[in-house]
Amino acid sequence: MNQRIFLIAVFTIYGLSATERPTVTAHLTDTPITVDGILDEPIWQTVQPITEFVQRLPKDGGTPSEESEMRILYDNNHLYFGFTFFDSEPEKIRATILNRGGWLHRDDKLEIALDTYLDRRNAYLFELNPLGTQDDALITDENRPSLDEWAWDGVYISEGRVTDFGWVLEVAIPWNTLRFPSKDELTMGLAVKRYINRKNESVIWPHIGLEYSSDVYQVSQYANLTGLKNIKRGNDIKIKPFGIGGSQKQTFDDETTSDNMGNGGVDIYYGLKSNLTLNLTYNTDFAQVEADNAQINLTRFNLFYPEKREFFLTRSKLFSFGNPKQTEIFFSRRIGLNQDVSGGTRVYGQIGKTSIGGLNIHTSAENDMPATAYSALRLRTDIRDRTTIGAIVTDVSTSGSQNTVMGIDGQMRFWGSSSVNAWYSQVEDSEIDGPSVASMMRLDLKNDRYFLSTGQHRVDKDFNPALGFVQRQDMIGTGIIAGFTPRVGDGDELIRQWRFTIYARDVRNHAGIHETGVLNGGIEAILETRDKIGLKVIQNKEKLTAGFTLGNGVEIQKGNYRDRKISFSARTNQSRGVWGNFALSKGDYFGGNKTSMSGSIGKQFSNHLTLYGSANQNIIFMSSQGEFTANVYGFTAEVALNRKWFGKAIIQYDNFSEQLQLYCRINWIHTPGSDLFIVLNQRYDLSEGKNDLFQNTQVLKLTYLFQI
Repeated sequence: MNQRIFLIAVFTIYGLSATERPTVTAHLTDTPITVDGILDEPIWQTVQPITEFVQRLPKDGGTPSEESEMRILYDNNHLYFGFTFFDSEPEKIRATILNRGGWLHRDDKLEIALDTYLDRRNAYLFELNPLGTQDDALITDENRPSLDEWAWDGVYISEGRVTDFGWVLEVAIPWNTLRFPSKDELTMGLAVKRYINRKNESVIWPHIGLEYSSDVYQVSQYANLTGLKNIKRGNDIKIKPFGIGGSQKQTFDDETTSDNMGNGGVDIYYGLKSNLTLNLTYNTDFAQVEADNAQINLTRFNLFYPEKREFFLTRSKLFSFGNPKQTEIFFSRRIGLNQDVSGGTRVYGQIGKTSIGGLNIHTSAENDMPATAYSALRLRTDIRDRTTIGAIVTDVSTSGSQNTVMGIDGQMRFWGSSSVNAWYSQVEDSEIDGPSVASMMRLDLKNDRYFLSTGQHRVDKDFNPALGFVQRQDMIGTGIIAGFTPRVGDGDELIRQWRFTIYARDVRNHAGIHETGVLNGGIEAILETRDKIGLKVIQNKEKLTAGFTLGNGVEIQKGNYRDRKISFSARTNQSRGVWGNFALSKGDYFGGNKTSMSGSIGKQFSNHLTLYGSANQNIIFMSSQGEFTANVYGFTAEVALNRKWFGKAIIQYDNFSEQLQLYCRINWIHTPGSDLFIVLNQRYDLSEGKNDLFQNTQVLKLTYLFQI
């Protein structure tokens, strides 16, 4: 059997042919649609609804316990969805979350996924609860959206109502929120999923079975949305200016500085083509960005802090290359870390089957650092169904130095959620002789019952991409993880699914010296209530050729270490009125021993107030240095007056830095896509003899989105 015949056979067995793929037609409307959660315009009743939803959980392929209806309309400006979700016990419908981007998984909810390019690879995801509260994300390469992709904020309108027969949801997505090809007649991919939370039940159209572990993110299995004719995006110009005012007071080394802040800037989005966007930014400001979570580093490797700035999060996955949180060639946290971003440009979108991302950002000279230019270009293209190849180039330049990275990668996806992945990159640095290299090859075999992942990851000693993140250099890491995940319940038993895993990893340096060995095995039970409990046994071997120092000054000596530990974890279903999680581990730690306890607990008091706190405590004993602790505590309050006014307050403390941080943000969405932010950020030094407020910032920021 040659390769072409084999691929056709695989697609026939595991995919959908064009004739098998379900289809829904969008109907053109000349009648204005008022998005109010009431499908009272007569044209809604002329549309034959889609009702063939199929249960995915707890019984894959089963008949849903409640009926669902979907209708689709469009006009020159919007794509409209009208949903009627019947419920035999409407008083038990969960509808509590008001703040945009909140914990919608605690409610009944709906997910709409749109593959606008029909590339069977990428999609937009819109998530809504029965009140019409919104969240949204971008799906890339049929993968579950990352935190970066959930940070995409699309502009659309939604209203929902709980009724005496269920709940009704009305959604209007502006065409200029989406990117799509310029054609007289469009076909898009579509999948819709409903969650009935109290029953732990999900129903989906079209049916995407459990053999596809990516669930609603399995873009290759979407239905066809047809009937979209003569859609025009218009000029597609978005202008988002901002104004900012406030004050900042800081004290370092007994020297206090005070500044009054008053500034402004603008972001401009211009549609070069129907599927390509130019983004210009001037005097970019990130005053409203949420504070990083406090962390204590008890390892010899760098901590990873995720990107939280909206400008860099929009379509951020277009630039992804490498191993997440380990060896990333593009890591936008490098930009403007200790300098102000004076301005820059980005281009992103898709031409045919090729995804494009380009970036050029400039920072001003500040803090003894020279003005710096950051550039990146990322390309990915489909060469056949579910197979892509790509390339990346990044460059960081100052007046006296330059760091350039070039890389290529590829991915072939097959069966349900299985894939082969490979990448290779090379750094040229003006301060280092010769190039340095990093690469990876990995095979992932996955369905709902089994999974296996194995591969090798290599990083040279001097591999240091200036626009990237590298956790560990001079390494050749080979690993394998395998699991058996049988489903044993269909809604009536105590346990829904077991998860048995075993993991092994070997890391050597390029001289062939064994530095790290990991072997662990675990078992987890997922209950029908969506609660989880698990047990894991872990063995780590470490050869430290050099010691390292913890944040509290404790030194870990070089040497050979074999550490064993056992851990237990439990997590409740977060849709409960009170929810929480707990983990306990005990074992060796670099010649000593460590007991770790972590947990969190939360309670939703009403639609308007949710409180939750967390604690991470480590008790460590080293024979040469005695006992010490490494503890992090956090408390969060979320308040929502309605779907336009909401806020968050975060308090964090760790005993290594002995700093207490208070962060408060109030957000008013005065029009879709436009915000008013009021931010307070304070830091206190609680070390012995001080107890001082050493940073105090108050900021008011107003943005407004103009769409032309």
